[in-house]
Amino acid sequence: MTQKLHWIALLACLSLTIAAQASAQDATPTPSVPAVNAAGSTILAGSVASDTWVTTQDYVALRQGPSRSFPILTTVPAALTLPAYGRTSDTSWVQVEYQGQRGWIAAQYLVWTGDVINLTVDGVNPAPFIRRAATLGVVTRATPAYVDWANPKSLVVTIPAGEVLELTGRIGDDSGDYLDNFFRVQVRYHNTLYWVGSYDLRLIDGDYHRLLDLAYLFPYGRLYLKLQDNLALAIASFRQIDDVWSRLSQGVYVACDPIPPTVAQQLTTDDASREPTFVPAVAALQNAIDGINKAITAFKDACSNPAFTLTQEYISTQTTTLDAAYRDLLLSASLLEPLRVRNPLLNNRNLHATPTTP
Repeated sequence: MTQKLHWIALLACLSLTIAAQASAQDATPTPSVPAVNAAGSTILAGSVASDTWVTTQDYVALRQGPSRSFPILTTVPAALTLPAYGRTSDTSWVQVEYQGQRGWIAAQYLVWTGDVINLTVDGVNPAPFIRRAATLGVVTRATPAYVDWANPKSLVVTIPAGEVLELTGRIGDDSGDYLDNFFRVQVRYHNTLYWVGSYDLRLIDGDYHRLLDLAYLFPYGRLYLKLQDNLALAIASFRQIDDVWSRLSQGVYVACDPIPPTVAQQLTTDDASREPTFVPAVAALQNAIDGINKAITAFKDACSNPAFTLTQEYISTQTTTLDAAYRDLLLSASLLEPLRVRNPLLNNRNLHATPTTP
């Protein structure tokens, strides 16, 4: 009987030991799997999921800080998409994460998707550095500050007169007539970003044009900037190929190298359909680009065929095509300025009255 009780006690102790071990195992947290972004890079501690992404356009240096004076951490390959977490106030450098380390890449080598203005100015947990503010302004009167420049109900604070603020972005600029010179400026106040009217600020250091124009974030602004860029490229190629065929029509010898570059179509009428006012300008530019590229292709074909005989009729066909392209370029260019003025982002005439608190 005594021996039986001894075994029962022994089994009870063994059961308690196993239970204690199981309980201890249950209490031990399961190691968490590091979060990774869509590019396969580990998201470092202190970062949050990013809605802004950048894609490298070449092999670029990832630096410890936002300047070429900082050491290079590694080289990032071309055509790689990375999450962005921070920016300099003028957005000339963008903070990203790559292969488990955080660093900075010069913005000129990047294209991005998402709302870059929401990136943290000076970055997330950056390496220690000191910088000079890009642009400074002083508030000339008590001015309302908004979280969302487009929503009057987002008024959150009134900044007192005399405050010196760093300017970190803008919508529009001080070009155009007097009434159009009023535009919206993003400022940093108590380490928070707000929007104010430019008429409530007086610059004391720097230049508005150092600031990133954020009109590209909106459909109208993106269309306008694309149209402007595409028109500039078309004009450059037109001048080159028009000079070629003009000289050939006068009997002047023309070298086949270099051949003017064809113009890529960056905008279509389908793109412009979201903003119908763009359709005439885009359609005219499309016609101009088609004519320019036909004249360039004709020159390239003539140069690539040693047996080609250049006739006056062939030359006349190209000059006629370029004449039509020139008229379309003029039409598209003449519509560009009205489109700029009609930009709802820059229509600030209703901002002269001080908004009231909702």
